[in-house]
Amino acid sequence: MTAYDKRTRRMILRGAGLTASSAVLAGCIDDSSTDTDPDASGDGSGDEEQEDTESNGSNGSQSDGDAGADGADADTDADTDGDADETESDGDDTDSSATNHTFVIEPGTEILFRSDALTWVGERPSALEDVANPTIVLTEGARYTIRWTENESSIQHNIAIYTADGTVYDDLETDVVSEPGDGQVLEFEASSEMAEYVCQPHYSAGMAGSIEVRSSDDSRE
Repeated sequence: MTAYDKRTRRMILRGAGLTASSAVLAGCIDDSSTDTDPDASGDGSGDEEQEDTESNGSNGSQSDGDAGADGADADTDADTDGDADETESDGDDTDSSATNHTFVIEPGTEILFRSDALTWVGERPSALEDVANPTIVLTEGARYTIRWTENESSIQHNIAIYTADGTVYDDLETDVVSEPGDGQVLEFEASSEMAEYVCQPHYSAGMAGSIEVRSSDDSRE
């Protein structure tokens, strides 16, 4: 074999060795890529699942918080309504249309009324002020005066004291007039036979108030 042939053979063998080395190297690279991809894929899926779990947990906590806030708001509204539902009126307002108020009158007192169309409205004593047809409580045997002094309409009136059977007690009645004057006054001693003070022409229309006469012992209680 000549020197030229030897050199040619070495070049061929070297080329074959380089080719084999390249093939082996390529195989190693492919194996490395194959081994790495599943791990990378697995890690990514795990991270995504963890993120989803954390996200769901956060949403759940937020939903629970919102539900708690709604519940607190509902409780507050219920308390307010309840509060609002427990609130009551004092009932201190005086209304001239109110009737049947009862007032104990001290002996010797002058009781003063005005006419409001078909209603007697109290003026004095001050406890009777603006009360319609008040019930007055008198002490038996004590002296009193009843007078009316103002007519808020042109309707004619008088004042009288009735017994329980609807008759005038002891001639205690005045003339029927449209303009009250000095003659529209009754002076008397309280008796248990007295039942009402009335306007005779308008008695059936309700222009009357009750009289209760009590013994001195009962009046002091």
